[in-house]
Amino acid sequence: MLEHRVELKIVDWDDVAFREAVDRAWDTICHGAVDVDSTTAAAHLQLLLRGSGYPQAIVDVHKTVDEALAHVAHFEVRRAPVPAALTR
Repeated sequence: MLEHRVELKIVDWDDVAFREAVDRAWDTICHGAVDVDSTTAAAHLQLLLRGSGYPQAIVDVHKTVDEALAHVAHFEVRRAPVPAALTR
């Protein structure tokens, strides 16, 4: 069976309540019907977090073509988007 893998990075690690919300949402994703490394899973994770009290939560997905072919993804989870001025 093909293994689907995700490196889940919680950027706001110091916020224990947010980290716990991510853990609960991720558990839901892992027991769901979609592949965990898919953009559908990332979108579902984002919606679950927004519905659990973090209305600006965002999940960024990073993967190379080789990683996509190997079913590997990197999800970066934040409470809120980073302002554009801070990303440059």
